[in-house]
Amino acid sequence: MMKLNLHDLHVDILKHNKTYDVFDYIHNGVEFSVMFDVNCEPFKLTFIKKRSTLYLILDVLAGYQINTYLGDKLKILKDMLELKDGKTKFFTNKFFEEFNQKIPHSISNVQISKSTLSKIYNCEEGDKLYIKRLVDWDKHPKSGKNATPENHEKTRLFYPEIYERIKGKNISVFYTDKEE
Repeated sequence: MMKLNLHDLHVDILKHNKTYDVFDYIHNGVEFSVMFDVNCEPFKLTFIKKRSTLYLILDVLAGYQINTYLGDKLKILKDMLELKDGKTKFFTNKFFEEFNQKIPHSISNVQISKSTLSKIYNCEEGDKLYIKRLVDWDKHPKSGKNATPENHEKTRLFYPEIYERIKGKNISVFYTDKEE
């Protein structure tokens, strides 16, 4: 187990009424977008290798602790870092120690594409990334429909500002695959 320097970033995320932050990290020339998500239990730390489909999700336990023993996930991290088995000695503790020194203390304005978020979080209707319309189900009680947690989660990830406005309300966001 290793304690990460995530406390200040966590406080800043909450101060700005956000549920996650994304920041850039470079390790030996390999570029990552890193997402620290505080809207789940346990918190999640996701490393996304830029210009690839590879990502690694880690649980952040109480006290900002992560398990540096990755088990089956070690291969994913090595693939992300373009390390060949047996060619290079690799220590996860060293990787996370270096990462720990680069964790920002305040939120960044880095974005992850909606399509990447959709894949990582297995969003409903993952190909539909753009807002079509909003429906307040309380204004349509005869329909018997309600906003779903899955719809709110997709909105939280894709459009955090809108999520902040609708959370706790019976409002659904309808999505489309058309940008216009």
